[in-house]
Amino acid sequence: MTASPAAWRVDDGAAVSFRDATVAWALAAHGVLVETAKGYGHFVTINDLGAQVQEMSGVRTGAPTRTWVDAVLRKVARRCHAAGEPPLTALCVRPNHTVTDSYRYVLELAGLPVPEDIELHAAYARWQCYAAHGTDVPVGVPPLTPKVAAKRGLSVERAEPKAEPARARMCGECFVQLPASGICGFCNPSR
Repeated sequence: MTASPAAWRVDDGAAVSFRDATVAWALAAHGVLVETAKGYGHFVTINDLGAQVQEMSGVRTGAPTRTWVDAVLRKVARRCHAAGEPPLTALCVRPNHTVTDSYRYVLELAGLPVPEDIELHAAYARWQCYAAHGTDVPVGVPPLTPKVAAKRGLSVERAEPKAEPARARMCGECFVQLPASGICGFCNPSR
């Protein structure tokens, strides 16, 4: 009986070294996290990220996600830091919606101390990710993830940018709001 490889390519079943697997997964993870950042308030759990990166990369493993995802997120953190991008790893959370240990690595890369409230710090980092990837970010304090907010007794409001209300049409002569017909009853009383 032969032991199965730690990681393998789906297309041909060839063994892949753990190092090569994490590189492939990190490339895919960056893409998944960029897509995640395109929706305000969106985030991904480590298990969902693990499944997506294996599917996208075509490299699989039977090892539990928690045993290898940190290595992948550290590679993504280094890439974001080197490119001057916001820390996409803030978008990846544990099943309880708290940031992973790789978020502390983001702070280490930036030469920042670990803040007293790392979850709020990560919420601001997620906000930067949303803004950098084209999402309209509302003014105010960024929301915590739902489970973190609930644990703190806070309501979770996924604030979507509000559309401006439609402006009423006004008569150009007397500046009174026009009825649905669009004809001013004061300027054109016969109609």
